Amino acid sequence: MGLGCEVREDGQVSFTVWAPHCTSVVLEFARGPDAVQFGEMNVSRTADGGFWSATAGKEVKLGDLYRFRMETEGGTECFYRRDPYARYTQGGDSKWCVITDRGESFAWTDWEPRPFDENIIYEMHIGSFTKEGTLEAAIEKLDHVAGLGFTALELMPMAEFSYATESWGYNPRQLLAIHPEYGSPDMMRKFVNRAHELRMGVIIDVVLHHGSVDGNELWDYDGWSHEGGIYHERAGDTPWGKQFAFWKSEVMDMLRAACSMWLGSEYRCDGLRFDSVNDLPPHVVTNLTWAMHEQHPGRILTAEVTPENPQALHDYGLDSLWVHSGYFDIIQQHRALGRGHHGGGDWAEGWNLPRLRTVMALHYGFESPTQCVKYILGSHDQVGCSHGGGHYEDYKMIGGQHRYAADQFGGGRADPGAVNAVRL
Repeated sequence: MGLGCEVREDGQVSFTVWAPHCTSVVLEFARGPDAVQFGEMNVSRTADGGFWSATAGKEVKLGDLYRFRMETEGGTECFYRRDPYARYTQGGDSKWCVITDRGESFAWTDWEPRPFDENIIYEMHIGSFTKEGTLEAAIEKLDHVAGLGFTALELMPMAEFSYATESWGYNPRQLLAIHPEYGSPDMMRKFVNRAHELRMGVIIDVVLHHGSVDGNELWDYDGWSHEGGIYHERAGDTPWGKQFAFWKSEVMDMLRAACSMWLGSEYRCDGLRFDSVNDLPPHVVTNLTWAMHEQHPGRILTAEVTPENPQALHDYGLDSLWVHSGYFDIIQQHRALGRGHHGGGDWAEGWNLPRLRTVMALHYGFESPTQCVKYILGSHDQVGCSHGGGHYEDYKMIGGQHRYAADQFGGGRADPGAVNAVRL
């Protein structure tokens, strides 16, 4: 059963939602930025009882808005919900979702992915990569990135995230919708297509281990409020929010859809980076990776696993691991901190050449350099470290009270020399 909103070839639009505790579901339609309503229709419960489905005629068009109005048994009033499978929303506190296609008519450029061992990855945060913080603005800068010699882009999370604070996107409120401040699904396709034209692959960072604490659109979704409702009940906690109910097939279907969407015909991305796999049950990771390898062969699947254990490649079905420790090893060697990230010895008396070789070449325990995504200058976790919020005690010894690396040099961000010293 296809969940969400799907525009059919005959112009009709189908809607299906999982809401087992509802006694009534109504679709409301609106149009324009002010969401002027123009109609509604009843949604029917399907034979299995947990799903609701309806089909709208051609009076409903691409770009129109929709939302679900729900009621539960014994409820004193109705409530509004988004479509968990929506690809685009109005954002903010709005419950309106946008009717979009799945890119069927998009004119893609032919693209032959590079071999994995040719990947030189640029990690990009769309919100801060340009002044505008949009996909459209980033597209105009991609030729510059390609000119620097990068052959792949790793985009920090693109799924819609909480607006409570400025964010990198690791607090998802909806898993299949593009963050509306970044742009539309079509603009995302244009971004990927332009990157491919410049011979750069695109890898997407996905956050599947928890929902946002603020603005989580799946919380108490169909009115059932036990432990966060149908998407979260009987789930564990993480430092960043409650996990999803991985034991439910409907939840796992959603997680697989949130991965497949990026790799399939909708966006044609080249790989995924799974964030903080330690916070996912092992069977969930293997379920996702096996499904992606089967559905999208040749796509790159990498993950953040700490500490980075080569066995995780085989246990989880991954192609490579995101290796943090090289950064700390090189920083500690350079500053002669007297202790290693891996617990090893006093380096103050000289260079530890074997350790440095693992930073540059084959990492400890791995069979091939391509099994590691390695960096020396730091990822978002290191660049964004703030006092009291770092994951490693080492931060305190290398100026961790500064949020930005540039603030550790000279006059900080206002000093051109300091900015040049940390430019990646």
